[in-house]
Amino acid sequence: MPEIGQCTHITCDNEIKELYKCHCCLRLICLYHLNIHAEITKQNNNRRLDNLRNELNTVVNTLKLIVEEKLLTIEHEQNLIKQAKKFLDISSSSIDELQNIFEKINQTIALNRLEGIMLKVEPSLSQTKYCSRVSDYNKENMNSNDEAEELKISKDDEYSTDIDHHFDGTVSL
Repeated sequence: MPEIGQCTHITCDNEIKELYKCHCCLRLICLYHLNIHAEITKQNNNRRLDNLRNELNTVVNTLKLIVEEKLLTIEHEQNLIKQAKKFLDISSSSIDELQNIFEKINQTIALNRLEGIMLKVEPSLSQTKYCSRVSDYNKENMNSNDEAEELKISKDDEYSTDIDHHFDGTVSL
C-alpha cells in the first residue's frame, strides 16, 4: 500500500504524491522514479547477463581448444602404440627402428608424468576463489612446506618409476 508524501529522489519536485518503497535503494519514491529505477535495474541485469554469456562463451571456446589439443595428443600417442606393435610383429625390424620408437614412447611417458605433476600442484579456480575469501585463515593455518613436500614426493615417484630397459638386457635406474 503506497504512502503519501514527498518523493525522496533528488530530481523530483516537492509535490505530495503516492510513494512506493524502491526495491533497489529502499527509499520512498514516486511511481515515475520507481519505474525509472526498475528500468535501470533491468538494464543492469541485462548487461550482467550479456557479460556472463560472453564470459561463458569464452571459457567454452577455451575448453574446446584444450579438448582438441588433448585429442590430437591422444591420436599421436595411439599412433606411437601402433608403430611399436608393428615393429614388434615384424621380426626384421632393425635395432635403430626399435630404439627410435622406444625413445619416442619414453619421451611421451615422461611428458605425461610431468603434466600430471603440474596438474597436481596448480590449484583449481574454485579453490583459488575459496582461498581468497579465507586468506587470513590460510595464512595462519597453512604450512608452506606442505606444497613443497607434495611436489618433492611427486618428483620422487616420477624418478622411482623411470627405468631404462636397454636392448642388451641390462636395466638401469
